[in-house]
Parts: sequence; structure tokens; C-alpha cells
Amino acid sequence: MVRRSDGSYLVEWFVIVAVVTILVTRAYLAKTGYPQIGEGNLHIAHALFGGALLGIAMFFMLSFTGRVTRHVAVLVGGIGFGLFLDEVGKFVTKDNDYFYQPAVAIMYIVLVLLLVANHLVNDVREVTAKSALVNGASTTTDALAGGITRTERDRALTSLGKAKELGAHPDAVDGVSTALSAAPVVKPNLLDRFYARITHAEGSIIVGPKATIAVAVLLTVFNISGLVHGLRHVINHPNPGVTALGQLGGSAVASALCILAFVGLVRRVGGLWPLRLLRTAALVTMLLTQVFNFVTEQFGALINVGVGLIALLVFSYRINALGGDAEVVADK
Repeated sequence: MVRRSDGSYLVEWFVIVAVVTILVTRAYLAKTGYPQIGEGNLHIAHALFGGALLGIAMFFMLSFTGRVTRHVAVLVGGIGFGLFLDEVGKFVTKDNDYFYQPAVAIMYIVLVLLLVANHLVNDVREVTAKSALVNGASTTTDALAGGITRTERDRALTSLGKAKELGAHPDAVDGVSTALSAAPVVKPNLLDRFYARITHAEGSIIVGPKATIAVAVLLTVFNISGLVHGLRHVINHPNPGVTALGQLGGSAVASALCILAFVGLVRRVGGLWPLRLLRTAALVTMLLTQVFNFVTEQFGALINVGVGLIALLVFSYRINALGGDAEVVADK
């Protein structure tokens, strides 16, 4: 299977849309007194609407091509998945308990596992001649269907050049390049300009060096605070319980990773490993520490999750923006 060059971005937004959908749904139902669709024994759960939206997203993906289609599928599918997950408590309890407490942790674990799988797929596997050529051809298909911006065209040409370097058939690369040159050039839309602004390596409000350091400090302070709080709890309670120990362990691991990463950043050590350590710390914060927080705090833990999610996105985009250039990291 060949990875999409924009796959990581699409999966992340799918998860974000799902999370927002869950929060909006819970807030709306609480505000309106949990109304039901149907009378008597008939109750149409909103998980059914979620399944329908997932089906519509699949229909779009299978029936149409182009970048707009993928964005529509992410939006519609993310809403559908969020509606489905929101009712997971009904499906794991005998009495169909929507308010089943561990349901929040189940939702959270599913979404985090999606993010982890997404980064494993996009970080572990190396770019090959085949993947570079196929992604260049895919971009060309999108360009012929709906036009292409100059930035996107340059990115596609870079991918095709990489494919030729890695040994792709020259005729295939030249053929795709010729087709790409025939695609109409369009001006970037508002979403394109916004995405370019937040993900450009230098001067970005999200992945620039200043933003990266600021988020790194935030994540470090957040985890050290959690570590101190966990130590106090363990000291003051003879039998702290598995939840408290889990929170303490997660905070300790994430704090250690953050401190090691800061040593590398301060000493300007070459390589991407400080950023990778910070990203791992963000994953530990989300995957380990906050799972235990959900057991005790339920939706109140979402504020903490936001810290981990923002850090994960910032460090991931920073690594991608640098493109593996060790010297750039050392200079910053």
C-alpha cells in the first residue's frame, strides 16, 4: 500500500472533527434536556445518524476524485464518527447506559489510537520511488480535475524529482510532469492560505521555531506540575490506587522526555531527536496520563487533552516542515 502525502493531515482533521462533534453533541443534549427522536418504544439513537454520515462519506470517496472530495469526506465522516462514538456507553452496557462513566475513556482511547497509528504509518515508513511517483501522479489528477496552486505544483514537482532520484522509470516521471504542466494554475483559496501560514517552517504561528519552543515549555511545565501533584497525592495517601499511580507514572515519563529534549535544544545538538522526544512526550501525555485522568475527571480532562493534542500537532508539523534537515534544527 502506498501512503498519501496528505494522509497524516487528513486523519488528524478527521479526529479533530470527531472530538468537536462529541463535545457539541453532549453540550446540546445537556442544554435541551436530552430529547429523543421517536415515541413510545421507538427511539432513534444519534449513532444511526453517525452511521449514515459515515456511509455518505464513503460514497463521496468511492464516487468522486479530487481534493475537495477528500475534504468533504473528512468533514462528513468525522461528524458521523463523532456521533457514533458519543453513544458507545449504550453499546457496552446491558442497560444501554448513555452516561456510563468509562465511556469517555473508551472514546478517548479510540481517538488517540487513531492518532498513534497515523503517526506510525507516516513516520516509520520511508519514502520510496513508487510512493513519490504515485503521490506526484495523484496531485496531478487533482490538478487536472480542479486546478492547482503554484505552491502545490512546486511540491508535486519536488516529489517527482525525488521519485526519479530513487530510481523511478524516467518516462513515467516525465509523463506525469508533462500532464502536471497542462493543469490550470489557480489562486490559493482562503483555506490554502491559512494552512500555508500555519505550517511554513519559518515565521509560522504554529510550526515556527518560537512557537515550537513556547509549546515545548508549556508541555514541560504541564507534565512537571502533574508529576508534583501526583507525588503529593501518593505521599498523602497510603493506598493511592491504580489511577493515581498511572497518572504519576505517565507524568514522570513525559517529564523526563521533555527535559532530555530541552537539553538537546539548548545545546543545539544536530538531528531531529529533540523534536521527536517532545512528540513522544505529547503522545505519552495523551495516551497514558490522560487515560487515567478520564477515569476520575470525565469530560473535565478534555482541557488537559487539549494541551497534549496541540503539542502533538505542533511538533509533528515542525518535523515535517524541516523535512529531516538536521542542520536547520541545530541552527534554531
